[in-house]
Amino acid sequence: MPGPGVEIVWGVLERALRKAQYEELWLQFRPRGSKDVFAAVQVANQEVEDAGWGGDVFTEGVLDSDAGPVAFMSRAGPEEGVRAWLAVFAGHLQSLGLAGRVTAAPHAFFQDWLSGAVELPRQLTAFVSYQTKDLALLDRDEQERGWHVPAALTAKIADTATAWGRFAGADEYLERSIHRTRTKNPDVGQPLADAAAKFAQAGVAYLRSEPRRKVSMYVGPLGQTCYEVMDDDVSRQVRLAKVVRAMVAFPADTDLAFVQHSLVHTTSWMALSNGRPMLPYVKEYQIRYNRHLNGQYIPDAHGVQLLTDAHLGHAKDLSGWTIEPLGGGKHLVRAKDLAPWYATIDPDPDTLAKARADFGGMLLTPETIADNPPPWR
Repeated sequence: MPGPGVEIVWGVLERALRKAQYEELWLQFRPRGSKDVFAAVQVANQEVEDAGWGGDVFTEGVLDSDAGPVAFMSRAGPEEGVRAWLAVFAGHLQSLGLAGRVTAAPHAFFQDWLSGAVELPRQLTAFVSYQTKDLALLDRDEQERGWHVPAALTAKIADTATAWGRFAGADEYLERSIHRTRTKNPDVGQPLADAAAKFAQAGVAYLRSEPRRKVSMYVGPLGQTCYEVMDDDVSRQVRLAKVVRAMVAFPADTDLAFVQHSLVHTTSWMALSNGRPMLPYVKEYQIRYNRHLNGQYIPDAHGVQLLTDAHLGHAKDLSGWTIEPLGGGKHLVRAKDLAPWYATIDPDPDTLAKARADFGGMLLTPETIADNPPPWR
């Protein structure tokens, strides 16, 4: 085992392993800020694979946290293999002259009512597509992996989202990639912005159990963001107004936004793949892979949307809609009667069919995608 320079806190790690039924383990190396942890993970993975433990023990990439780098052991097999991995990991860090502790990282779980133990109805969710840097300068892999929103705008989005979401008495959860912690920090705007830029997957959720209330914001690749409100104590109109307020916070920096009911704890636009109703012409992945068309076309018609001049130029008949200019060629487009859209989980079929006809060429189709390929290299 490594010397005193790097201590493996096995008692804490073992308790975490037992709690996870020897299936997974969150690791943390303290002190904070070591850039060598990722390399140590790779070395340990390779050595345990060479020793025959590769199918049982494996650790994913490294994430940041407030207390130090965190790594996820997604395969935590027999104790002997885990101990072998930890010995190599700690030994490599020590060989670099580092000192610290390898211990179990805190990983927070939501309350039972939000963790799948209870089936919850879909909730009002705003899907927002923020403007990004020039994606044409990236290859496809780079384009798909990153957040790619300018740093100054990212900071504003994060600060505004945390102010929008927090409420008295809430439990606060911060997510960086797949790692979630419960925090008492009243302002997680900066950590949220940092995680968005580094991992392209981050979010904050504010929860209360009685009466049930949840407000959350999650960012994903290509500036695509989800704001969700669940609150058993207020009306649908109040909840709708809150998600609309979030989606119009930065109209000049938004390519497209819309509100629909979505699964509880929606964290990405991939939730559109199981939306209700189903998308009329395209699949979710076609939206994801054609981010450059967000400023001109929409996946479907909705009762409330933020649209551009280019969107409106494709419309067939908007006489039945309320259009509020937001400046910079952006508009808040709303149905004159929102009840058929949001009073129930599914919009009224006749209302939806009429809206799809009104928007006409604004709806994204496979033909539009074929005629407008992505500009990435």
